[in-house]
Amino acid sequence: MKTIRGKMLLSLCVGMLMTVAITVFFFVQLMDDILLNQVKQQLSAQTIKAAHILKDQDIDGLDSTDFRFFIKDILFYADYFVLDKNNKIVTSSDTQNNGKILKNFSSNHQGYMQLNGSKVLYSEAQLNHQPFRVILYSPLSSVRALYIPLLRTTLLSIGASFIVILFIALFAVWRMVQPLNRLKEAVSRYEPHLQPNEHFLQADHTEIGELISTFQLMANRLQRQHQYQIEFLQNVSHELKTPLMSIQGYVYAIQDQVVTTEQGLEIITTQSKRLIHMVEKLLQLSRLESVDEVWQQTTIDLKTMAEEAIHLLLPAAQPRNIQLQLIGPSLMITIAAEQVFQILLNLLQNAIRHTATQVQLTIEVSDDHEICRIHIDDDGEGLSSEEQQQIFQRFYTGKSGVTGLGLAICQQISSHLQAELVCTSSPLGGARFSLILPKSTELTNTGARSLSP
Repeated sequence: MKTIRGKMLLSLCVGMLMTVAITVFFFVQLMDDILLNQVKQQLSAQTIKAAHILKDQDIDGLDSTDFRFFIKDILFYADYFVLDKNNKIVTSSDTQNNGKILKNFSSNHQGYMQLNGSKVLYSEAQLNHQPFRVILYSPLSSVRALYIPLLRTTLLSIGASFIVILFIALFAVWRMVQPLNRLKEAVSRYEPHLQPNEHFLQADHTEIGELISTFQLMANRLQRQHQYQIEFLQNVSHELKTPLMSIQGYVYAIQDQVVTTEQGLEIITTQSKRLIHMVEKLLQLSRLESVDEVWQQTTIDLKTMAEEAIHLLLPAAQPRNIQLQLIGPSLMITIAAEQVFQILLNLLQNAIRHTATQVQLTIEVSDDHEICRIHIDDDGEGLSSEEQQQIFQRFYTGKSGVTGLGLAICQQISSHLQAELVCTSSPLGGARFSLILPKSTELTNTGARSLSP
């Protein structure tokens, strides 16, 4: 019973069997109470009749055929015996009981007792002015045999209902599992690299429809991811091919003595470093996505780290007269400093590549000192809302990107830091990248500083 169909049918059968058992139990109890109450009433009336007979006649005048009553249109004869004051049976409808003494017989108007190995229901009447008691009784087995036909009829009706409900359940389960089977077939046929000729499946507003809709979204994401991979391979192939062709060209040029060995080796060294840098970024991104590293936590001044990153990138900003500005307080924070520094370098490099005249790095702290935000703004062309959503995807290159790895690496690092990296529009007119870090520990002085080439 590992399938949904089997589990549902098993649960239904178990539930119905428990329902039948409970119904039968309470049915038997109800019928037993009803029949026994009727028998008690009839025995009580017949006991009064027996007392009148003994009043007018002697003990030998009793006859069991006189004590007749009907239950459910079935004729019953009540048996009897007469006790003296010592609980000795003086006379009885069953002569074998004559002379016996009933031990521990309680003197009740009505009740149950064991007689000759069977349980009987009895009714008692005390004879006036005589030292005798007359007891009429009827075996419980004969009374309870009355509701066996009723129980049989009830069980047959319950069994028929069970079969009908089972067929209805089978149909309902089939209708429920049918779309799941279609979904399974559609998923088994699905290939991300092939464009489907028809819609994945038609979803509705049911739970299974929502599941189909979720699979549809997943299929669309897989197709987009596959397309990004194709674009990534094309871009990486192009980027790898360019330095390789340069290296190969200069090797031939050195062999043919078209350029000097010194000039050729310089170009080959530069292009080799470019290849190594690209491969290192690919390896780093792969490691971030596959290995859950534990990074060393360090308490650092966030403003000092930002100043160091800006100073490292001043040479890249000088040729275009780009101004790098740092605004914000000194902030002591305990975090994986090396990884945060790498994010700042990547974001600043990206901003310098796309800005027109200035890049501004701003450090902000929330009023409760629980959240620290680092904003990196530029005054370039900016990004559309769609590009802002896609810019951190692994293989997204944008309009002037190279491999689409830098921002993807930053996003992976921020996820490991339990931080948040988002892209919005900048007040300067370009793009704003915001790194939202965990709780800061100490806030010291504030200030602003501009670093220009």
